Amino acid sequence: MKLIDNAIKLKRYAARMFINEIPARMINAGYNTYSKIYKGQLSLGLPVSRELIVNQREIKTNAVGKLALSLYHIFQRTTGTVIPRETIKSVLMDELEKGRIKLTENIILLTSDTLKSLAETRFDISSQFMEAIIDDAKRRFILKESLKTDQQPAYFESEINERESNGRGDYETVFYREFTEEGKEIRFRRLVSMEDVTAGDNRPAVILVPGFANNSNCFNLSNNYSIAMDLADAGMWVYLFDPRGMGVNTGRFDPYYTVDTLIDYDLPAVLNFTYVRSCGKPSVLMGHSMGGIVSENMVLNWALSIKSDQLRFLSSEEKKILERVLPSQDDAKKSINMVKGIISLGSPKFFNKKSHIFFPTALWMNHISRIFNMSHLPIQEMSRVVTDLPLLKGITRSIYNNNIGDLNFLISPENHKGDKFFIERYLKNATESIPLGLGFQLLRAVYDGTGFKRMDDSNLNYSDCFSLFPEDIPLFHFWGTNDHLAPVDNMKYSEFYPHKIKKVYHLESVDDLKKVEIVQEKSQLIDFVIEGAGHIDLLYGRSAIDIIYPLYEQIIETIWGDWTYDQSLLKNCKIDMKMDSAQFEVAQR
Repeated sequence: MKLIDNAIKLKRYAARMFINEIPARMINAGYNTYSKIYKGQLSLGLPVSRELIVNQREIKTNAVGKLALSLYHIFQRTTGTVIPRETIKSVLMDELEKGRIKLTENIILLTSDTLKSLAETRFDISSQFMEAIIDDAKRRFILKESLKTDQQPAYFESEINERESNGRGDYETVFYREFTEEGKEIRFRRLVSMEDVTAGDNRPAVILVPGFANNSNCFNLSNNYSIAMDLADAGMWVYLFDPRGMGVNTGRFDPYYTVDTLIDYDLPAVLNFTYVRSCGKPSVLMGHSMGGIVSENMVLNWALSIKSDQLRFLSSEEKKILERVLPSQDDAKKSINMVKGIISLGSPKFFNKKSHIFFPTALWMNHISRIFNMSHLPIQEMSRVVTDLPLLKGITRSIYNNNIGDLNFLISPENHKGDKFFIERYLKNATESIPLGLGFQLLRAVYDGTGFKRMDDSNLNYSDCFSLFPEDIPLFHFWGTNDHLAPVDNMKYSEFYPHKIKKVYHLESVDDLKKVEIVQEKSQLIDFVIEGAGHIDLLYGRSAIDIIYPLYEQIIETIWGDWTYDQSLLKNCKIDMKMDSAQFEVAQR
């Protein structure tokens, strides 16, 4: 019997060597050789093609021109003085280049303080006109404050999914909109079981954050595959986050939109929104793959703001660049209190480009995107080619149902024996193409192999900063032994976190759950190693149903503990809750 087992292992090893590892080395060698001839792409994080630079310059020029026209009319209307538009454009471009004003997608939004400073110091306008200038600017919606206060109702749509149609329960999905600190609109969803929660209750709130090239449907594929509904059935408030340009935020791609944007602006906006609208209820963050990276690094950002004196490994210039995007220490402390804990499922801390043929193949997008002047990485289009094209469909199914040579980097077929078409449905419903900048930040991490770095000139490597993570935010990391995108080797970074309690559980069967102990202690970090699980097996499949689902429900309930509202805050906030209901009724009509 042992001889047969060894023969099977040898056969698998040989298949992986010839089908996966040797081709991976060859592709890596080819990429490295080509990159020596055509340099300068990943060193900057984005392909430095002439086309992309021209496009970005055009965006800046158009944004400056639009704002200059608005300011031209505002100044003339309020002061009676005509300031040439070319003069205004020159000043705005100078302010933009110096980083004192920022480009938000294809527009520039100002704050009242920034507009006042520009008017007084750059255009020599008397302070007596400031009130009229600010009022006119609000009316023209060029101020961030006006977007925040004059936005459309938070509730803009609602859907009901009842037991009669889905066979499992009665759910309500409410669609929200909020604006980030950059002034960008971000939309997201809330899903609840209608009879299990009520406004003002003490039940947990969970924000689900999807992974690379995924929208929030990865947590809500169907009635049979829905982590969101499972959590809702447990009486939790479930919020589904979508990155910009994806899911409910589908829209024009910005090539310069990166993972940093999610960390700095988008996820913080959604977290703050849920905290304020629920009258001070914190949230548990649960992210898959890149979603875990975003969740942890968002909180790490706040810790870096509070402990900025410990960033000695950054130069003074790098530190200044980083401080431009970090919140104030007071805001950082408030934000940390909004998070009850973080659960990450297959979220890598570093990448090894030699570990799987997927990584060196993906790296070639660095050059292909330049050749074809792409504004996005065509993930969705490529997945459709391999799953829909008759010539390739059979080959693709054979690969992910048999996992020849470990080519299947998404699932272990053993976890999906009852559903041979799971991957096809997953790719169709949850996968999307992504902005070029977002994709290149991850490709940069793959190429570099030393951790996950910011794309700006701060050169901050988040993977070097885990010792500064807030120790009173409990962390729970899930790893799959067959996950080639986030291998178990990533667990070595856990030693750098400052948490007092650290544990590792190796789980192979339901019986292994008996040895798991989760306590209410805030300062704890637990690594769960799931035997036989691939990257998406951490979301769905036999291992997820038997081991992972019971664990994360136990984790959420335990760290939530006996949390209750501060009744004085709840009383003062009830008016806002009633106003939301009224807004919702108006929106429905």
